[in-house]
Amino acid sequence: MRRSTALSAAALCAIVFLLGWLGTRELLSAQLSGSAVSSTRTQLDRMADVYPAGLPALTSVLQGEALFEVVDDSGRALVSSENLRRWDPAWTPLPPAPAGAPANWTITTKATLKPGDHPQWREYREYTVVGKVVDDGPRRVTLYLFVLPWDTLRTLGTFDDTLMFFVPLAVLVTALVAWLAAGRALRPVEAIRRELAEVSGSRLDRRVPVPPSRDEVARLATTTNATLDRLQRSHDQQERFVADASHELRSPLASLRTGLEVALTHADRADWQAVARRSLLDVQRLQRITADLLQLAVDAGGAPDGVVDLADVVGEQVAERALEPDGPTVVSYVDGQAPVVGESVQLERLLRNLLDNAVRHARSSVTVRLRREGGEVVLEVIDDGPGIPAADRERVFDRFARLDDARTRDAGGSGLGLTLARDIAVRHGGSLRVEDSETGARLVARVPARGM
Repeated sequence: MRRSTALSAAALCAIVFLLGWLGTRELLSAQLSGSAVSSTRTQLDRMADVYPAGLPALTSVLQGEALFEVVDDSGRALVSSENLRRWDPAWTPLPPAPAGAPANWTITTKATLKPGDHPQWREYREYTVVGKVVDDGPRRVTLYLFVLPWDTLRTLGTFDDTLMFFVPLAVLVTALVAWLAAGRALRPVEAIRRELAEVSGSRLDRRVPVPPSRDEVARLATTTNATLDRLQRSHDQQERFVADASHELRSPLASLRTGLEVALTHADRADWQAVARRSLLDVQRLQRITADLLQLAVDAGGAPDGVVDLADVVGEQVAERALEPDGPTVVSYVDGQAPVVGESVQLERLLRNLLDNAVRHARSSVTVRLRREGGEVVLEVIDDGPGIPAADRERVFDRFARLDDARTRDAGGSGLGLTLARDIAVRHGGSLRVEDSETGARLVARVPARGM
């Protein structure tokens, strides 16, 4: 990545500088050429002023290697510079001004010199030539003066030589800076990579360093640490779940095995009916734990799309409880129909688990209330038992949670009923909480009403 960044920066820099070089050179060439034409035209005006005084006066205003020519109306060259004849022995005079040209007639044209046997390469080129009409008494002549490009070429040569040195240097410096900057920018990423390489199942407590900058790398490190936090919590929860599940399964299995081994050891004195009843209770407890574990492991899939009237669910569940001869009294107060979008079996399981929990801990009665409140259907299950301390109102929904008071599973609960009930409520877009109550525990489930 550092190499790609450096090469990309170098290539971009080279393209930008090259385009800038060519553009600036064209602009500079145009300005210098325009300046040379203006200077030559001024010199031509001075030549026109002194022409009537003769050739010595004409040459006195010329400088250096000036190229000029004087042509009469017949096209014959009256006077031409020595350099012009030397540089192009086969030179043909430029055409005179048109017959009807005014006295202030001027022209800017092009002419190409073709040197002889031993030419200087720089003279073999196209020149810009400026011309002007001059009246010399009875006859009229046309003065031509060549625009010499040497100053322009020297300046452009110096410009090219300078940039030929500095452009590669700038590209090299840019590539080096990009290499160092990319390395500095990627240093936190490398630190994150090294730290992630150390993360394993036994070292989930490691966290990647978060750089002080508030850029994408810092956000990446923050997100990575948040992901590691969730991974560690999930791992810790899974370990606790496995440990608790192992214990919960081991306890009834051990009880079942012990009872059977004792009965077999003293087969002649064993009360096999009592042994069978105790074994059946242990098997039933194992069955409940296994069913709850399988329910928790089931993927919820898509959102439920059926319509269920919770009033019917409450009526059926309370009617079933009324048929049980033992246990507390279960009564219900339903405030009309309560349709919700959900799965009937799941919602029945939710209410059954809440009733099982309430019946296990109630002293004499359990109350079920159902009503609509705004856009929600509110289901309350209230018992008159010892209640749930405020500090444990969230912990009771943990898997295999144990409380220090009388709300334990000594009556045969699997420790997963409330966990499953909350899971079902959440799957249906609702919630399940323990709320304040004058006596006992009050569990309140809220599910969105149909059409809300």
